[in-house]
Amino acid sequence: MRIKPSGGAAAAAAAALAVLFIAGGSAAAIHVVSAGFGSPSPPTAQPARVAAPVTATVPGQGGAATGSGSGSGTAIAPAGTPGPSATQPSKATPTPARTSSSSTSTPSGAVPGASPALTALAASRAADEALPHSPQLLRQLAGAAGAAGNAAANQATALTTVRGIDVASFQHPNGAAINWTSVARAGYKFAAVKTSEGDYYVNPYAIPDIVAAIRAGLFATAYHFAIPNITTGTFQAQFAVKSARYVTSGRALPLMLDIEYDPYVSTDHTNECYGLSAAAMRTWISSFVSTARSLTGQYPIIYTTANWWDTCTGSSTAFGADPMWVAAYGVGSPPMPAGWKAYTFWQYSSGGTVAGVATTGGTDLSYFNPSVTGLIDPGNQKASGGAKVGLQVTSLGALARETLTFTAAGLPKGLSITAAGDITGTITKGTAGAVKTYRVTVTARNTAGATASATFNWRVTG
Repeated sequence: MRIKPSGGAAAAAAAALAVLFIAGGSAAAIHVVSAGFGSPSPPTAQPARVAAPVTATVPGQGGAATGSGSGSGTAIAPAGTPGPSATQPSKATPTPARTSSSSTSTPSGAVPGASPALTALAASRAADEALPHSPQLLRQLAGAAGAAGNAAANQATALTTVRGIDVASFQHPNGAAINWTSVARAGYKFAAVKTSEGDYYVNPYAIPDIVAAIRAGLFATAYHFAIPNITTGTFQAQFAVKSARYVTSGRALPLMLDIEYDPYVSTDHTNECYGLSAAAMRTWISSFVSTARSLTGQYPIIYTTANWWDTCTGSSTAFGADPMWVAAYGVGSPPMPAGWKAYTFWQYSSGGTVAGVATTGGTDLSYFNPSVTGLIDPGNQKASGGAKVGLQVTSLGALARETLTFTAAGLPKGLSITAAGDITGTITKGTAGAVKTYRVTVTARNTAGATASATFNWRVTG
């Protein structure tokens, strides 16, 4: 994420609140001060949605749902969609520009200092890269059975759930800002913000959106839209983390990998799987996941559809450790991609009208699965010997009114965790000037027996 406005002037110092997402955990209480992020320039053109927005039936709502999704079935592919190719794409790819961590994108989203090839690529894709998801995915989901749904009833039912929204540059028509305080007041608890795409695009609204969402009390994640036929998964994971300045913290959901239909088939002349074989796609995803995990300490969330996943990865079951954010509309329960028994998040609508979001094209809505714990990694901590500690480990499950029981191993001496997830106590003093790092693992369990763990370092001086 960028700390300068796209006009090039230096932004004011980031708020301490921004540290929650951008700089990770800290040793003491964080005092909220004013945010100093500049307003980015709007994109040069506002993209248009493809097909009508649609809504699924949220669990617990009777009526328009069709299809069960309890098995491993897949959604219907759009007519004329080509199958995956058995050949690897050309390895002749443009060299991504490596930019400083404080760089901003241009109004079109192209990374400044990029090679002419990458700048041209970003310009040619500007209409689609500003969308939260590919036009193919929107067409497919709009054509799903029961797409008409019952948006009003779904909205009423969703008020009893832990809901979230999914935004991109598309949610900023003519440069309009999102009022995240209004989003929070409307009952939304988490947000996914498209931050980067491929190796050439950074959403110019990403930093302000994520920091403002966190400031308003939401949990937030940056997501990267994968373009697997231009650079490796390793490089795009590095690009995603760098673009987001992602560091694990108390309100940061894991980084998300959005991997779905190729939106550029008409110009790159491949297919929905980017021209990769299933084996090549599995390798690409594996390299992204392993690199993202190495850089962030967490398995990244994977966003996809059952149809795309099973078609383009050959129904791979190798990634079940990653939280699943599944997209499926017009159904009573989402069909799951191979390898996952349950979703963590379900994007059930593309037609949300959300207070504080100005777009007239509909906003994607999602739902947290209350049968999982949704533990939030608090990020690395540091403190001095003798310091009093009060750290609440949070969970989306708690927002869903789950009863969770927390345990911890490896805490610094003098600290303990309550069953409710409060780490408290006074850190035992050691030798003056000595530094010791504790490897802490916190585990949360719900009444159904589902568990999740977060492991982080706690650095103690003296």
